[in-house]
Amino acid sequence: MSITRVGIIGSGIMGAGIAEVAAANGHDVVLRSRSKDGADAMVAGLAKSLAKQVEKGKRNVEEAAEIRRRLHATTELADLAESDFVIETVVEDLVVKMELFRALDAVVRP
Repeated sequence: MSITRVGIIGSGIMGAGIAEVAAANGHDVVLRSRSKDGADAMVAGLAKSLAKQVEKGKRNVEEAAEIRRRLHATTELADLAESDFVIETVVEDLVVKMELFRALDAVVRP
């Protein structure tokens, strides 16, 4: 199975870190946050991280821009529908996870 598009649920530290690594490795990434503020904060954090990497000479400006271009933040679970692989990084609460996976089953392909 070829993985082109990665879906990530959760925009906290773990989700944002996974999103950055996946995008840096050439995957298109859709990161779903519960709120627009969370999604915006994750995008801002990624921009800051990439800017630091450019400043330190670890990446060039073009690489950083390409990584940023591959990442899309959303609040809609339906935006994960075309993902080849989905990773969840939500709070460690079984009820929350069960509800999430029920909703996700209705959206993503097997």
